[in-house]
Amino acid sequence: MRKYLRPAAFGLMVAATILTTVLRIWLIPGMQETDTGNFKISYVIIGVMIFSFAALTVLILAGKGGITHINNMARADRLPMAISGILFGVVLLMSSLFDVWIWMVYNETPPPNENVINRLDSITLTLTLLFGILAGLFLIWFGIKASQSKIRLTPSFALGALLPVIWIWFKLVRYQVSYASAIPVEQSFYDFAMLIFSMLFLFSFARYISKIGESSSRSLLIYAHCASLMSLSGTIASMSLFMLGETDAYNSSNLAGIADFGLGVFAFCTALSLTFAKKIDDVEQPISETQENEAGFQQEGINQEDEAGFQQEDINQEDVIEKEIIGKEHSSTVDDILRELKKTDDDINL
Repeated sequence: MRKYLRPAAFGLMVAATILTTVLRIWLIPGMQETDTGNFKISYVIIGVMIFSFAALTVLILAGKGGITHINNMARADRLPMAISGILFGVVLLMSSLFDVWIWMVYNETPPPNENVINRLDSITLTLTLLFGILAGLFLIWFGIKASQSKIRLTPSFALGALLPVIWIWFKLVRYQVSYASAIPVEQSFYDFAMLIFSMLFLFSFARYISKIGESSSRSLLIYAHCASLMSLSGTIASMSLFMLGETDAYNSSNLAGIADFGLGVFAFCTALSLTFAKKIDDVEQPISETQENEAGFQQEGINQEDEAGFQQEDINQEDVIEKEIIGKEHSSTVDDILRELKKTDDDINL
């Protein structure tokens, strides 16, 4: 029974994402008017989200079995995670470069602000874009390596895995220093919760792929479900409001951009792989440089032993041949002596 709980959690996440997206498209336009807007209906959406978070946590923690590391997954099962990682990296890299260009040329900044409001905002924006570029490059590299099953768990790899975490952390800091953080909770809960769960997901994912802490895997599965729910519902609702012509509603939720959509897809595929992946026993284990050197020394010792064995075998063969030759010489000598004795006897008899 318990083995079906995590697949049930995945199905619940998909259903909750669809329901939350529909509610946001339906209800958010009614909260934009300052005088007539009913902001309290936002608690309906918040209630659905909180209930989904709690139910997902219970189902995942109660599920049976551990979480398979990506190096121990069958290739077909880890491909969704690898391909979505490449997609997320490309989207993050391109969006960061585009934001740099817009800022330098038109002096416009990405949401939540349209322009730089103070020096701290300028510093956090610069660091957000810088680490967005670096994180995008790492995710592309990671996706390629994961698809080929050649991940080596080195200290430099663990540090590289933290780049997406630093990117989302500076994005959250910039949100906090902006005017958007002063909006009441019923209007800003979506954006804040999306950034929090995105950061928790990326941090847990960095620990997971670096194999730091065995207990982090189940936490990653929880955060992957929640980040997928928040990021996908936020970005799809924002794009839908834009296409419906709800300009005010779109502007109030445009913090969820294309990079967050890529993150949502990546979190969704990560949850999919962690939930349904099969473990293989004969997978090639990741090796560090130290282990590789030790393996080289062991192989060299084996080769030396083989050479010594071959030399010993050659010596043994030479001994055998020598003994055979000596035996033959000895045998021929005895025969000659017997023939001489017989010949002598014959001569005496005559």
